[in-house]
Amino acid sequence: MHQQVARILSYWENIEYYSPPVLENDGDKSASVSVTHVVNKNDPWPQTEDNGKAVRHFIRFGVAAVRECDDLLIRRWTNGTNAPDDKTCEETKFTFAGTFAVSDKRAADRGSLVINRFLYDLAVAIERTQMSFAEYSEALAREFKARVTVRSNPVAIAEALADLAFSTLGLPAEVQARVKCVVVTSSKPVIEGKASRKPKDARPFNNVYPSLLRELRGDVVNGVVIGAAWDLLTQSSAESDFDATSDAAVSNSLETGRYPSTRWPSDFSLSAQQQVAVNELFARLSKEGVFSINGPPGTGKTTLLLDVVAGILGRRADVLLSYDDPRSAFTPVYDEEGGTHFRIDRALNDFLVAVASSNNGAVANLTLELPKRSKIGKAYCDTVGFLPKLAERLMAQHQLTSKTWGAISIPLGNRQNRDRCATAMAEAIDDETLFEGGTDNWDDARTEYRAAKAKLDEIRAKHLSLYELVNAASNLEAAQRCSNQKWTSPVRSAMGTAAIAFEPGLSATHPVLMQAREQIEQLREELGNVVLPDEFTQADLKAQAQMLPGTSTALERARCEMFVATMRLHQSFVAHAWASIRPNLAAWIDLMSAKGRSWSESAARDLWSTFSLLVPVVSSTFCSFSNAFGSMGRGAIPWLIVDEAGQASSQHAIDALSRARRAIVVGDPFQLEPISTISDAVETALATKFGIAPQFRTKYTSLQTLADRINPFGAKRKGKWVGAPLRVHRRCVEPMFSISNGLAYDQSMILADEIVRSDALDNVRRPTFGPSAWINVVGTAETANDFYIPEEGALAAHIMSRCVGRTSPSQPATELPDILVISPFRKVAEGLKQYLRDHAPAVFGETAAARAEEWIERSVGTVHSFQGKEGDTVLLILGATRSDSIDWVLAKPNIMNVAVTRARRRLYIIGNRSNWYRDPIRDAWMVGTGGDWLMQEGEARHMFNASPIQKPFLRVVK
Repeated sequence: MHQQVARILSYWENIEYYSPPVLENDGDKSASVSVTHVVNKNDPWPQTEDNGKAVRHFIRFGVAAVRECDDLLIRRWTNGTNAPDDKTCEETKFTFAGTFAVSDKRAADRGSLVINRFLYDLAVAIERTQMSFAEYSEALAREFKARVTVRSNPVAIAEALADLAFSTLGLPAEVQARVKCVVVTSSKPVIEGKASRKPKDARPFNNVYPSLLRELRGDVVNGVVIGAAWDLLTQSSAESDFDATSDAAVSNSLETGRYPSTRWPSDFSLSAQQQVAVNELFARLSKEGVFSINGPPGTGKTTLLLDVVAGILGRRADVLLSYDDPRSAFTPVYDEEGGTHFRIDRALNDFLVAVASSNNGAVANLTLELPKRSKIGKAYCDTVGFLPKLAERLMAQHQLTSKTWGAISIPLGNRQNRDRCATAMAEAIDDETLFEGGTDNWDDARTEYRAAKAKLDEIRAKHLSLYELVNAASNLEAAQRCSNQKWTSPVRSAMGTAAIAFEPGLSATHPVLMQAREQIEQLREELGNVVLPDEFTQADLKAQAQMLPGTSTALERARCEMFVATMRLHQSFVAHAWASIRPNLAAWIDLMSAKGRSWSESAARDLWSTFSLLVPVVSSTFCSFSNAFGSMGRGAIPWLIVDEAGQASSQHAIDALSRARRAIVVGDPFQLEPISTISDAVETALATKFGIAPQFRTKYTSLQTLADRINPFGAKRKGKWVGAPLRVHRRCVEPMFSISNGLAYDQSMILADEIVRSDALDNVRRPTFGPSAWINVVGTAETANDFYIPEEGALAAHIMSRCVGRTSPSQPATELPDILVISPFRKVAEGLKQYLRDHAPAVFGETAAARAEEWIERSVGTVHSFQGKEGDTVLLILGATRSDSIDWVLAKPNIMNVAVTRARRRLYIIGNRSNWYRDPIRDAWMVGTGGDWLMQEGEARHMFNASPIQKPFLRVVK
């Protein structure tokens, strides 16, 4: 088994080695970046406007054709028998040897050279060099240093470095591209009164994953237990006929005793499938393991995670309660360097929560959102709190001024975030007022917590009494039926408890039965909103999905009050153990420092466990994860939550999972898939070379599908086994909901009733221009760009101009709309952005140019750039005329599923439907889900022109 795992890790390591960094395309342009391919050293240098922006150029040198590189690799691994297919990669796809920076004065920056490994690894694979990467890098660095002078020509430097790279590596001439170098010009506004920072390279090219995979493989070979990663790589498939959404599975999961004692203080309960996922993961991850949750768009994955965090904190509160004196949880440790830190009681080492994702925005947004008061239900805003002064300091480091309720979470990972957190912690250490106000005496905090728990237990007991009464009443009624049918005495005896209460001639008005029913109604009224088991199983599917058996209004309130008491207990514990916690925090700051001392794994665990008493949840991207948690051994992080796991490559996430004891993997395999730059032919050759099973191949799986594979608590969707599927959708109205439900989820989602009611109210408060539609535009692609279609761009711009709001008919248009403009293709998005810039006055009216540009950059882009975002209205600009491009979008439901579910209220698809409608089964949604929604361009213009322009149909974006 160890050899099998090591082989998988070797395959993934090689996938990273031979995934080339791909060059930007010639002519790419945005507000802050432009790209120029230099074919001749006499080509003009990119011109930059003097527009108050700081400018820096990044030179990509040693340009190589990826197609030729792939050819060399495949021939080597297949002994020259299998040349790559003509479709292995695009003719115009390039990679490069390295990059360096140049100032706006065209002076090369001596310390900016970055060398990529891809060409070096290629040369090693085809046995053209025996140099080490360090020797190769040093050779290029010497050449760069020798050529950098005040008057040196950047293109000449790039040429010299390219010649040296190719000659040193011994790569054949056909690999080197005709392009001499690529100039990527980056700019950023200069803010008056602030020190200007140099613009950064938009794309970092250092790949950390090969070394992480190599290190992990070494641990496997040496017999080190690799945490949750071991389950992921070794367990057999758990796929079965079980259905996690069946009545029996849901009823079992939602028994009253299975609800965690603590929930997030919200004004609303979770849906049934959300609560099922929470209850099951706590039951199945009592000590270790992996649990996957599948959340289609709008089904509340983030909301569910709040209850997971609350449940973990509730478990720690039970441990905190056991200390008569918080100081007794810490024992001083004196090290050889004369320093002191405190060993924390082992029982408190099980509660740190790390959130990870490949998407930097996703993890940062989650951990910056949780501390906000807006995340707390209105009923609890005035009662819940946790180290509010620390929370304010942490948020201030991120320039956020939102009101906070507590220091629940913070993003870490990259150096900037770690420094921000360390700064806030250093300030907290020296803040004598940190605990002023709101900190209970320890005995009082314990008393309050016990009281909240007693109240919870009392309500749970009432639930059990209610269920017993319901069962008894049911048995009494069954006994009556037995009597009426004159069943034999042995049959009555076989009824067990019913026989005790059996009386011949018992009627529905018998005092015993009447008393039971009265008690049932009394308990139901006390508890509020109780769903009895029979009521749940007899309801239709839509009603079931919005019921929550096993709980009540009283129980949900008591669980929220438990959270309030939990956080007060935490704050009191921290305050009373501050003398021990304070030096550990100082040591944690040192641990985070690049120049700090080295700490043992056991000491690092103590420091992290202490830190998590103040900030329980931290986040990081996968590429920065080892920077933040490198001091933690394999399996040392108690809880890992992986968000957007459907987008995560397994080889990028595996290091994080190896450091975790438990992993909760949350995502959706029917949304965007992992992005890979390796060609199909090279990946296939590597899979064959290492003997890799399909479930571990990067081209066919994501972390989500790997985790789903081993989760026995799941169901089948579109022929795929998915873990703990969520069902109730609370984002989109029709037709977006039905399109998504049919495209990807086998009609398994349920549209929440409140979304339908909310849309009806919104239509009165914030009128739209008209119903969602496919607007048929017949255009021709430009010669230079066979994706962007000008006629589609012109109509989209016209629609946007009608969405720019005015406070009154006589006022200028300055209110920018909450609208997303997206396309499956990058070239379409770029073409539309440029059209909007060229026609800004017509589209944006009197809006300031800077604001309009900011809106364009934020609101126009590809489907991939808008994963996790949503808007009231979406314009989906299709573009493209080539059948292979269209088929690439439609081959799987993922891209279109993400595109349509970005829209909450209205979706306008702009494109030539005859070009896109290709398969009457697969593409049936294109002709509408409730009647044909096709609208010709002229009709669309009339619809938008006829609407009252003074009514901005969307909320204002400030």
